[in-house]
Amino acid sequence: MNNPASPAVARTERRHRLRRWALGLVLALSVPGGLSWYGHSLVAPHPEQFASGVSRDAPALKTIRQTALAQTFLRDFRVQEHWSSCGPASLRNVLASLGRPVARERDLFQGDTLAWLRMAVTGMTLDEVAALAESTGIGQVQVRRDLSEQALRTLLGSLSTPGRRLIVNFDRAPIHGVSLGHFSPIGGYDPASDRILLLDVTPGFGVQLVPTALLSEAMNTQDPVSGRSRGLIQIDAGPRDAD
Repeated sequence: MNNPASPAVARTERRHRLRRWALGLVLALSVPGGLSWYGHSLVAPHPEQFASGVSRDAPALKTIRQTALAQTFLRDFRVQEHWSSCGPASLRNVLASLGRPVARERDLFQGDTLAWLRMAVTGMTLDEVAALAESTGIGQVQVRRDLSEQALRTLLGSLSTPGRRLIVNFDRAPIHGVSLGHFSPIGGYDPASDRILLLDVTPGFGVQLVPTALLSEAMNTQDPVSGRSRGLIQIDAGPRDAD
């Protein structure tokens, strides 16, 4: 996996993670409904806040949903099981699209209960989700940061490459009007309208067409936990019999 964090960045990320743990535990113990209330209050969809050009019902959406890549996802697409598990949910959907289904998000952690509980309380960073993907043995996993719009379009144009999948990490604010880090897989690209098929794993948001420029803006933001730029995870799966 490329783009490893420097020791200084890793120390900063650990400090931020401890703060996330503290916040999560306070919410769990002091708020009625605990973490489920906290997550729901942040991510409840408000379509009237969606940015111009983001669509859940455009004619182009119906067309792109029928493409081969989109169909590999939609045959067994599942929303996230927990408010904090958008990263593992995205990875589970990628694996299912490649014919390697996982029954539960927790199974991705391969018995590491501490890592699972940490995710449940604090969520995950881009590098953490990439490491989780790499641990499945799916194939080559790359973290891509600071992509220009044109570089993003070029990468989107390569989605027909067998076994290639993309998981995007972005701030919802430019797209959905609420500032919150999020993960979702990309299910296709429509060059005619220059829009991306975003397979949002949060219940209620649904499959959307998002302008490339808008998703690029949302990706090129800083994750306050890691102190690093958001971006995407590129997965190039190896042959099934190589597992």
